[in-house]
Amino acid sequence: MKRLLIILLFVGGNSFGQRLSVGITFQYLMVKQVKLNQSLIPGATSYTLYQANDNRWKVFSAGQSIVIGTVVQLSNKKFYVAAEPEYELNTYNYTVKYPLSPTSDESVTFKTLFFQTNLPLYIGFQVHSSEVIRYSIFAGASGVLPYHLELTLKETNNDPSVYYRYSVSDFRNILYNDKPYVNTLLGVGINFASLFRMDIRYLHRLGYPGELVNSITGQPNKATFNTLGVGLTFFLPMDLLKKRIYNEE
Repeated sequence: MKRLLIILLFVGGNSFGQRLSVGITFQYLMVKQVKLNQSLIPGATSYTLYQANDNRWKVFSAGQSIVIGTVVQLSNKKFYVAAEPEYELNTYNYTVKYPLSPTSDESVTFKTLFFQTNLPLYIGFQVHSSEVIRYSIFAGASGVLPYHLELTLKETNNDPSVYYRYSVSDFRNILYNDKPYVNTLLGVGINFASLFRMDIRYLHRLGYPGELVNSITGQPNKATFNTLGVGLTFFLPMDLLKKRIYNEE
């Protein structure tokens, strides 16, 4: 897949592009929102009834993602297209409450960890450029292929008996499944010469990880996912097309 992308971009670049760049990207996505459309969720694999209302944007505590990958970017004047075959360690956490009595609850956090491969494809536009700094915006989509899933539970007091009292799979097809999906991608970036780019990127998952019907409301449970983070891309000191594009003003 990586070789095919490089070949296609190289062939297209010779016809249309001014610069073909390759590099390595590192991303850290630490601001996340997991949002459920219903407040009472029956367990998918048990008879437990959970109260789900923890739909806020969170820094770190809703999960984190670490991404490493390669970048192939074709530029033409102020525009560029890029592909980023990458590997991601992706986590999502969601905390629910279970009533123990009329006056007390127990908080339980369902944690999912995915190993997955991604293929973001996006188009960018340079809103300002100079010999040293170029500012750009970009948008596109990212195909996601999960290939390994781990599930854990955490109770407020770290009581190990939480695994006996709750089913670790109670949010399957509500908060997660192991099927491929697509994220939309938006970002803003700053390029420093042709050396590296720093960016802030936003991801929104298209569709839901299953729509298991809620036995209480009769409506499907739908979870939406939003993610915000930073990226740092280092370009190799080579220009495969050897054409200058700094002064496009």
